[in-house]
Amino acid sequence: MQTHGPKRIYTPQSLEFWFDRLESDWEGHFEESHITRGRSMYCDGEIREIELGARDAIIHRKVDKKEEYAVIEWEENEMRVRSSSTDLVLANAIAVAGLHEIEELLADELNALLPGSVPPIAPSATNGHAANGHAAGSAAAKAVDQPARELILSFTTTEEGLRFEAFWKQGRGRVAALGNAQAAPATPPERAKLIALAAYARKAHFRYRQDEHAYLLEALNDIPGFLRDVLPHWRKQFAIELDTKVGNLQSGPRAIEIEAVADRGEGAGLNLRWIFRAGEKLLTDEQAAALLKHGRTPMLLPDLGIVTMTPEKWEGFTQWRRNVEETAAGGEVPPYLVFSLFNDQRIKVTLGAGIEAWRQRVLTPPATPPELPDYLRNYQRRGVEWMHHLAETGCHGLLADEMGLGKTAQVIALLRARPLADLRHLVVCPASVVPVWREEIARFHPAAKVEVLKAGHDFTTNPEPVIWLASFTQLRKHRALLEGAELGYAVLDEGQFIKNPDAKVTQACFALKARHRLVLTGTPLENRQLDLWSIFRYLLPGLLGSRAAFESALNQDREGTMKRLRAQLAPFILRRTKNEVATELPPKVEMDLLCPLTEVQRAEYARICTEGLARLGEDIGTALRERSFGFLALLTRLRQVCCDPDLLPWLKSPLADSGKLQLLVEKLAEVVGSGHKVVIFSQFVTLLDRVREALVTHYPDLPRYEITGMTLDRQKPVQQFQTASGAAAMLVSLKAAGTGITLHAADYVFLLDPWWNPAVEDQAIDRVHRIGQTNTVFVYRMVTAGTIEERIQALKAEKKQLFNQVVGGAAGDFEWTKHFTSLNALIQLTTTVTETAETAS
Repeated sequence: MQTHGPKRIYTPQSLEFWFDRLESDWEGHFEESHITRGRSMYCDGEIREIELGARDAIIHRKVDKKEEYAVIEWEENEMRVRSSSTDLVLANAIAVAGLHEIEELLADELNALLPGSVPPIAPSATNGHAANGHAAGSAAAKAVDQPARELILSFTTTEEGLRFEAFWKQGRGRVAALGNAQAAPATPPERAKLIALAAYARKAHFRYRQDEHAYLLEALNDIPGFLRDVLPHWRKQFAIELDTKVGNLQSGPRAIEIEAVADRGEGAGLNLRWIFRAGEKLLTDEQAAALLKHGRTPMLLPDLGIVTMTPEKWEGFTQWRRNVEETAAGGEVPPYLVFSLFNDQRIKVTLGAGIEAWRQRVLTPPATPPELPDYLRNYQRRGVEWMHHLAETGCHGLLADEMGLGKTAQVIALLRARPLADLRHLVVCPASVVPVWREEIARFHPAAKVEVLKAGHDFTTNPEPVIWLASFTQLRKHRALLEGAELGYAVLDEGQFIKNPDAKVTQACFALKARHRLVLTGTPLENRQLDLWSIFRYLLPGLLGSRAAFESALNQDREGTMKRLRAQLAPFILRRTKNEVATELPPKVEMDLLCPLTEVQRAEYARICTEGLARLGEDIGTALRERSFGFLALLTRLRQVCCDPDLLPWLKSPLADSGKLQLLVEKLAEVVGSGHKVVIFSQFVTLLDRVREALVTHYPDLPRYEITGMTLDRQKPVQQFQTASGAAAMLVSLKAAGTGITLHAADYVFLLDPWWNPAVEDQAIDRVHRIGQTNTVFVYRMVTAGTIEERIQALKAEKKQLFNQVVGGAAGDFEWTKHFTSLNALIQLTTTVTETAETAS
């Protein structure tokens, strides 16, 4: 409000003219933008002078030394505005501000005429200059001569705001004072009261509603202050009546508390009911609906007063509601939503007895574990029991054991122990891992039937209950078939493949319909939270809310969100590192890693075999005796193509042509991501060159060291590798690894081209697995499936004592004929690798 008023120039005649004009609703002559801006000018004290004439008024405005004016003229009942400004909005705003000032002038002048008068509310200091000595003239005399009835203001609370009507007290009754055409004309003192009322009402931000003949204060933030500070002054001028609900407005906005009451529905789903509370009072369904429709801004509920939801409450509720609607999608709400990330932060959740019992069941392991295969180690048994328990309670989980702890074997054990024999199952994994799953299932669950998803061979061609193996690529290509495919178990191996929620392969995984869903990954996810959101969007849709809400929570409070996240996800994640279970592991774990052939490898392998058989014949004994050099040359070429076709002197191939290098890069993601050191051995120095190229491409920041036969100072790279902080890779040729170096800082070993002599391999492995090594060492022999590598590796496992001699010049000492009936039986390409290649395509 102004601290000083404008200069005022007027006459008694001009005052009487403006009494009549301002009794009407003059705001109807202006647009809303004019009124808003004019009211702001009035409140900011920008009007410097008002000059009232017999039928017009001149309004002067001055801001920053710039002067403007507006002229308000009346012709009959029409108002016209002229101005020194060509800006029509500004011109009309000056007029509006001037009319407010004229109202204030009239209220000040009439105040002395009101019975029981008191100083006007927050009056502006006037500087009036009336012609003829500033006399009130005939208007004042006329007003004094005629008595005024008492003016009663009746206040009520509506959903729109605080409303009042005006009545004249008449005998024992009352008559409407505004808009009453049937009533007797008001006397001048009564007209003065009404004009004063209009001025006071406008100052308090009431608007006159012409259609209702009532005043309304819609600005909810102004209502408590009006009732507390202004209304007591009005009581000195007018009779005031308040309905019982007006008292609810005096304390200002009341925060709404939201509570979700959850219990089990008639089926297995969640029944969720929302309660809205203002203090001790519960909102009715109608009030809650009005509140939700209104949104986060304050609103007036007559029975309760002004209510509001804090932005945090509103955000939490809308996220919850949207999440529930999207997750249910017309069906049941899954009960696991009671574990939601957001339910303990912004909205109170009360669990009924049924859902609380279910939650406790999820959190409590069963007293009697299921019967499981004997081949499982103790920690693997606990992993299977955990997955079994989640399946029994209708939940789904992430098995995040570190690489080498046997996640595949644990899942296969689950399929044996809880088979769901009438349903098909699906395992989705990288193409290079498909043969690994096939071999592992054949080893641990030989009774199971296995099919590989590929073009022309899918769910429609074989609807029987089998275990389907699919690469992520093939799953994406068969996306259209997933809607109608009802599955028992759907397992995603190497779950980090769906880290991008927008990728087509991720969307295909989201479309899978299965009773039980599992994700396997050994890659740590602590620093890649969006990967975790995507994985749980597959496992337990809705558990982590929407992607936008999840990312917003991380941005606002990463530490707090991660703390809540770990607590909420704890029942659904199982991760063990090899250090944690080392007491149950041998000091060295060795395993074969089956590698696929690419199309280029398969073609070259087949061509080399054909040419070798044509040159050497089928009789392996004759070839060894008469053409030993050609025989060993053939084996070397086959070994090279198994590793990388670029090793062949007549080919120049990209890295993608080597299935073995592709698988190595994939497996290193887990090792490097977990901060481990790795040693990579090969008998081919040129293959190590290719590994270096792959590491530069895929892991440019990974420290790399090398030792080959050409390395003069071998201790320097060894010392650098041993003392390096975090993950690092050492590339070593088998010939250079025999003696003199210690690499026990590493705990992962990859043998790229395992061969006949285990002594050479053992020497290399002992560089890592030796005195001073404190961790379990994991050794991976990378064996190309369906080739000579796989057959020799199988023979080594069965007849290890036969491989105590070095093959080379003494190759003839090895009794090949006892183990292979023909050369073709040794080198032929089997159908298994053909299927693998098709799967990967």
